[in-house]
Amino acid sequence: MRKTNLLLIAFLLCSLGTYSVFAGGDSDIDEGIDVEITESTQTGSDEDTATVEADEDASKNSESITEKAKEEVKEKEEAEEEEEEENDGLATLPDGIAYVGAFIGLNIRDSAWGNILTAIPNDSQVTICGREGDWYKISSPTAGYVHARYVFDSPGKAYYGNDPVNPNGSSSSSSSGSTPDVIIDVDGDSLQGKIVSAAKSIHDQYQGYQAYPYHAYTEGGNLGCAQVATSVLCAAGALDATDSCGGLPYATLGCETAINMLEAKGWQSVDYPPYQAGDVVFWTTYLPGASHVGIVMNSGNSAQAMNNSSSMRQPNYSDIEAMTIYRIYRKC
Repeated sequence: MRKTNLLLIAFLLCSLGTYSVFAGGDSDIDEGIDVEITESTQTGSDEDTATVEADEDASKNSESITEKAKEEVKEKEEAEEEEEEENDGLATLPDGIAYVGAFIGLNIRDSAWGNILTAIPNDSQVTICGREGDWYKISSPTAGYVHARYVFDSPGKAYYGNDPVNPNGSSSSSSSGSTPDVIIDVDGDSLQGKIVSAAKSIHDQYQGYQAYPYHAYTEGGNLGCAQVATSVLCAAGALDATDSCGGLPYATLGCETAINMLEAKGWQSVDYPPYQAGDVVFWTTYLPGASHVGIVMNSGNSAQAMNNSSSMRQPNYSDIEAMTIYRIYRKC
């Protein structure tokens, strides 16, 4: 009996130990599973968070790049608009080779409206390297500036005076649809016709540096515009000569005096364009008011005037609108 009790006690003790072992083991296993699940869950959560943050960063970067691109495009457009405003004028051809279309040749100046460096013949090639309003900056045949009215994209073109706004584009039209004249031609036997003939004769006769008989007061031709213009008017009978130099009669050496003389003969200031051959054009240059004068010509129906060139020291043809017009006088 005692032995049986001892065996029973031993069995009970073993059963309790086994339960303890299994209970402890189950607890450790459960805890391990919980830890693994928790770590796995936490790792997944961290990865998801990192992915979301990466997506947000990418989105922010994309937005930043887009805004930067927009700003760059806007800046480029503004720069182009500023350049267009700065270069608003006749000078619209791109850089590169272009061609002169001026029957009497084209002056190359050291700046827009600057001093004349030299002159080049009609159909000459020039190399455009910049633009400034109505002027092209060129690098050849001589570095300088040429007026855009007489420069074209291909040879054989020329400015005929029928489009003073944009010779490289479509011609301007009158209400009737026809191209308006810039120069009104005149009868050769009329006073205006005689003035044109006299201007051409004096121009052709006195070509060459200081070939014209300038008065001493003109500084060797530097201030000879009124003498040249009034010598033409005297030769045509439009003005009475008050003096002569080298056998060539003229009326005055001053522009304002020339205006007074014309008005005394019934000449009147007229609106323009169109111009009329034989008109007397006064320009404003280095002084306010009338400081330069010339005779409107009808050569090729282009807007040309015969006037003294202070730099070339001889009578010369030039664009009527190449200088600021003060007044146009006509015998009405």
